[in-house]
Amino acid sequence: MMRVIVMLAVASLLQACATVQKPVEVKVPVAVGCLGPKPARPVSKFGQGPYPGDKPAAQLALADAIAWEKYATGLEAAMAGCSDSD
Repeated sequence: MMRVIVMLAVASLLQACATVQKPVEVKVPVAVGCLGPKPARPVSKFGQGPYPGDKPAAQLALADAIAWEKYATGLEAAMAGCSDSD
C-alpha cells in the first residue's frame, strides 16, 4: 500500500514538471529624455506702444507670425522624444 502511495506521489510530481509554461512578453513603457532644450519663447512686437500705421503694423504682425512659427517648429523638434510625464 505504501508503494502505491509513493508511486502516485512521484507520478503527480512528474506530471507537474511536464507542463511547460510559455513565457509571456510584457511591454513596459520606459521614460525617454527630451532631444533638446526648449526654445526661448518669442516676444511679440505687434501691439506694443502706439499704433505705427497700417503697413508697419502689418510688417510687425508678419514678423511675429514668423517668429511664433519658428518657435513652434523648434518646440515640436525638442519635445519629439519626451515622455508624456515631462
